Amino acid sequence: MGAMAAAWRLSEPGWDTEFSSITVYQRGWRLGGKGASSRGVHGRIEEHGLHLWLGYYENAFRLLRECYAELDRPTSDPAAPIRTWRDAMIPTQEVGLEDRDERGWHHWVGLFSPNDLLPGEPDTTGREMTVVDLARRALQLVADFLESLATDAADRACADDAPPFADVLRGLPIAVMAGILEAATRLHGAAERDDFDGAVGALDRVLGSTRLALTALAADDADLRRTWHLVAVMTACVRGVLADGLLTDPRGFRAIDDEDFLDWIIRHGAAPEVADFAFIRGLYDLVFADGGADRARNGVSAGVAVFMTSKMFFEYKGAIFWKMAAGMGDIVFAPLYEALRRRGVRFEFFHRVDQLHVGPNGNTIDAITMGRQAHLAPGIDQYEPLVRVGDLPVFPAAPLVDQLDGDDAIAGAPLESHWCEWPDAETRTLRRGEDFDVVVFALPVAMAGLVCRELIDDRPEWRAMVEHLATTATQALQLWLREDELSLGWRFPGATVSAYAQPFNTWASMNQLIAVEQWPATDQARSIAYFCGALDAPWPPDLDGPAYQARERSRVRDDALRVLSCDLPHLLPGTARAEGFRWDLLCGTAGETGLAALQTQLYLANIDPSDRYVRCAPGTDRFRLRSDESGYDNLFLAGDWTDSGLNAGCIEAATLSGLQAANAAFGRPRHHRIAGSYMG
Repeated sequence: MGAMAAAWRLSEPGWDTEFSSITVYQRGWRLGGKGASSRGVHGRIEEHGLHLWLGYYENAFRLLRECYAELDRPTSDPAAPIRTWRDAMIPTQEVGLEDRDERGWHHWVGLFSPNDLLPGEPDTTGREMTVVDLARRALQLVADFLESLATDAADRACADDAPPFADVLRGLPIAVMAGILEAATRLHGAAERDDFDGAVGALDRVLGSTRLALTALAADDADLRRTWHLVAVMTACVRGVLADGLLTDPRGFRAIDDEDFLDWIIRHGAAPEVADFAFIRGLYDLVFADGGADRARNGVSAGVAVFMTSKMFFEYKGAIFWKMAAGMGDIVFAPLYEALRRRGVRFEFFHRVDQLHVGPNGNTIDAITMGRQAHLAPGIDQYEPLVRVGDLPVFPAAPLVDQLDGDDAIAGAPLESHWCEWPDAETRTLRRGEDFDVVVFALPVAMAGLVCRELIDDRPEWRAMVEHLATTATQALQLWLREDELSLGWRFPGATVSAYAQPFNTWASMNQLIAVEQWPATDQARSIAYFCGALDAPWPPDLDGPAYQARERSRVRDDALRVLSCDLPHLLPGTARAEGFRWDLLCGTAGETGLAALQTQLYLANIDPSDRYVRCAPGTDRFRLRSDESGYDNLFLAGDWTDSGLNAGCIEAATLSGLQAANAAFGRPRHHRIAGSYMG
């Protein structure tokens, strides 16, 4: 997405007065990187994992809206079932977490009220919220929770079977509310005086009362326990913002980037028990981080966590989550390809970047070595990657061999894999001044360690970035089921749920995709389930390529079997019976059961260096390079691994980085026509 965002900004009307050509080089036959998707048997959508857009993704939505407006499918392609961005993106309000206690797992599904705003509006800056606004809104959120809790507590205390501590139960939320209101009052105007001691003192009293509530009142009541945990976390966050001086520190949230988020809120008064709070586990799952003993090394930077969650809860537009009405390749990358082609951008598929070469002056990239994976067939000038499924332009699951010259067996070659053994058609060397002037490097950071050896040897900042920006592999599972979710016992159709059992800790109901897939009437999918989670696969690999791939795929297969037998019945009780999982529920099995039936679904070990997810671990933010900080005059960087100001792996961070790379290539300010407030 970083590459596509850069190409979009670079190719705006008038671009040919700055550049003679713009070319995108892409390994394999489809666009998208970690966001690539294609269509398999029965037109089913096959993703790398679960992709959701959050309602604060202002720049990603703006780019998507511009793309659909420019395509004008109602006029240019009226047969396409998805013609506008509103057709493409579906707002969803229900978000769930899985809570657990000694009795097992419990659903905690909440409704985030929609609003009348739309993400990506062309005339908004998105810079409305300051750090002071964040503190005030967080306190208001806590007050709202406490108001509902006070009413509930009063009802319980007045009941005939009220416990001995009924008076405390009745009065505690009101007392905590008073502390919150005092803190909010003291916060008013405190920024000008740089004096937050009074507000911090009030919040300390709130946290003390909250700990009392958790130990004395909420032990046996899951709803109360979750509410008080949320009060504790939010209050500790506000206290930390005030006590650590983030309102006036010129570094802003970066001032606490060296500390893990959970460690930080515990230091600011949250009870250690919040480590097992569903909200905290869900936050760590969101960025594929470790929430246990390893969190100091593989956790979540406190600055990134506070900033990201504040935008998620306080800046969403329309809905907190938006789901795509088809695959990400269908909704994002196919339309971008079509629109960019119309603008005159050239795409060279089947080109694998092997090495970037530093020029003798040490200031420029002078050459790029590439492996050309296939030649085009005679008479074909440019590979056309799209096919139509249900009248929608999409990427197929394999190369279109009728456009290629040579062995048709290339259709089955793993051309997108780092360990692909298919022989190259040729080696190409692109040279500065002949083939390119400016380069936007949009490969993931794990690939930088492989194809930027000269840069790493040349510059310490590149060595530090590659050494310290750790990545994690991920795993994905997609299931197509013959019965709908209500019949299978799920009461929240369309919800997305996280903080569940490891390693597939996140599950999403993806039933909106049924309409654009093409299952036969005799084998119709009536519900679709996506699972994802981190995969503890080492990098660099500890085995040779084929053995490494086989081992990790085997691990994901075993994890998928465990989901079906152990974890899925909690979410969809109707999938289980006395003898185990109901294999007859799976579509496309041709009557197979067990492992053979699982093989007909989709499970992936995303271990390729280009597929690995970049972590936002404590202490690593300083090693990210900005889009304009490559150290070379003609090289700009794009991807969610750069320092974009939203330094976590997501589509908005990649979009921001790509736009910033294009701005730098044009010599414009970094934030030119970029919406939103970001870290530094």
